[in-house]
Amino acid sequence: MSETNLVFYGVRGSYPVVPNKNVSKYGGNTASILIERDDKIIILDAGTGIFNIGNYLNEIKPHIKKADLFLTHLHIDHIQGIPSFEPVFDETFELNIYCDNGKNISFEDTVYSLFNQPLSPIGNQGIKANVNFIPLNPDEPETVQIDKGFSVDYIKENSHPHAGVLIYRINIKNKRIVYATDVESPNGFEKKYLEFIKGADILIHDSQYFDADYNSNENSKKGFGHSTVSMAVANAIKCEVKKLFLFHYSHGYSDKDIKRMLKEARKEFKNTYLSEELKIIRLRR
Repeated sequence: MSETNLVFYGVRGSYPVVPNKNVSKYGGNTASILIERDDKIIILDAGTGIFNIGNYLNEIKPHIKKADLFLTHLHIDHIQGIPSFEPVFDETFELNIYCDNGKNISFEDTVYSLFNQPLSPIGNQGIKANVNFIPLNPDEPETVQIDKGFSVDYIKENSHPHAGVLIYRINIKNKRIVYATDVESPNGFEKKYLEFIKGADILIHDSQYFDADYNSNENSKKGFGHSTVSMAVANAIKCEVKKLFLFHYSHGYSDKDIKRMLKEARKEFKNTYLSEELKIIRLRR
């Protein structure tokens, strides 16, 4: 029987958090998720969490020599881990990177800039893997086929400043995982996003803030392009998903705060869970 594993390797938003007595359970790395099916690898975003995905591939699955990396957007907390992803320095490895191009610079140039001065001494010549940059066109979206019964769809959502993000739907036989981070929908998702997500087995949804912080008179988070717990729950209910995973927690929140998020969410949507680093979610046919 085929088994698909989803593993959270980075769950924080905006900035990584150094582990301490208040941050030890759910993790401190920025966004990166591994989806593995029959030695086919999908990675969602490349925050600092991708470092440990590289270690996993090198140490546990050294026979895997290809991965497909889907970037939601090019803000630093979603790409900063690429230069520390060890397979990039393996000449036998193939890495396909997908994203839509920015208005003023291609995502290929953005990724390469991480390896060059003044950000890094590595230089393009230090990249040994076969890296392919595959632009996605949100105006004419096409399904990306990874393997038989394993594919990725995408849709552009524009609430995150200044270029929006891609929401991804991973299709695995009769199962669907939707990854919707860095979105802000105080009035709920528009119809086209509801239809894209509807009925998903798992919805991974941005939940960076509590409502009180989002609506604060002194330090409002409105317009930052991130959701509250209640926004995530409302979208999960409207989309009739089976399970909701809260994700992209504020770097300022402790384990205790995150646990309180879960308690709040489950008042409205019982099948809510917390994304937690190294936690394995198994999807069976």
